[in-house]
Amino acid sequence: MCGTVPHVGTASASPERGSTRVREKDQMTIVFVPQGEFGMGSTAGNIDEQPVHRVFLDAFWIDQVEVTNGQYQQCAAAGACTSPSVAGYFTRDSYYDSKNGGYADFPVIHVNWYEAEDYCTWAGGRLPTEAEWEAAARGTDGRTFPVGNAIDMQNANYAGFAGDTTRVGSYPSGSSPFGVLDMAGNVWEWVSDWYGEDFYRDSTSRNPRGPSSGQFRVLRGGSWEDDADQVRSANRNWNDPQGLDNNMGVRCVTPERISD
Repeated sequence: MCGTVPHVGTASASPERGSTRVREKDQMTIVFVPQGEFGMGSTAGNIDEQPVHRVFLDAFWIDQVEVTNGQYQQCAAAGACTSPSVAGYFTRDSYYDSKNGGYADFPVIHVNWYEAEDYCTWAGGRLPTEAEWEAAARGTDGRTFPVGNAIDMQNANYAGFAGDTTRVGSYPSGSSPFGVLDMAGNVWEWVSDWYGEDFYRDSTSRNPRGPSSGQFRVLRGGSWEDDADQVRSANRNWNDPQGLDNNMGVRCVTPERISD
């Protein structure tokens, strides 16, 4: 989490695009995304990414990187989060609770939607909506990936190049237009919305929140093992909200107005 930034409450009342603060609860650097409109979806993507539609979003702050093991451990220690049911896996015997702290700055994995939601609530925020996530990832110019219209192994952890998760913030050259990192690859990120294949046809044009109910929750961003098509910023994935895996993690948003 890059650079030295002021703590929440010390910045001006009118932050600029890409401004950063530090969330007190978990020391996460958060990035400001101002209010505005963008084109959500893709004409070249899957059917559930269509039609492309204009969406207006109120301003928000989003985590600069994915929530780490070390941060999630703080929530678990406070009794607000349940520790991942799988502490290690086939490539890493000890990952979440690594005794030497070797993976403290790597993204927490094996958390389901409810556990992701619990973490964001504890930290003082919530899960992003699909629209917020996509806007933070691709900006307003319709780019395919956070970095632009092409991607390679120098600016994202995807397609198995690294062989596993990597330390958060390891690909600064893959930054989104707002300065948000790791939005392509590393781990899939839960968002708040229920999945609806046809939702874009009926989506509201201002601050859409997804269908009112459903069977699956949405994940965004792709992971370390997914190909370039899966890590596109408009790509949508879904899973049972109880589901978890070694390529699924979490990122939060916090309110635009943060009390001093």
